[in-house]
Amino acid sequence: MYVSNNSALQALASLYSSDQARSVKRTQQAESTSFKDELLLSQEAQSFSDMLHELKTMDEVRDDKVASLAQEVQSGSYRPDVSAVAERIMNLQF
Repeated sequence: MYVSNNSALQALASLYSSDQARSVKRTQQAESTSFKDELLLSQEAQSFSDMLHELKTMDEVRDDKVASLAQEVQSGSYRPDVSAVAERIMNLQF
């Protein structure tokens, strides 16, 4: 490839190199500036966050409840309230 206008090519190259130097300078300035990020949550979001934190820290299995129910099942004395179970199933929203 033959380029006949060498001065135009040099001018373009100098523009590119000076633009790169400017962008580096802007980046360095941005890094030296310190802004503090701030997040404000609505009361509803804060409440949800609190509940989520509480759920995450809870035990997944209530061992005392499981042991009690297992003992009732083994002894044959477990009698669930079928009406309450049916009502809770009907109230589930999918």
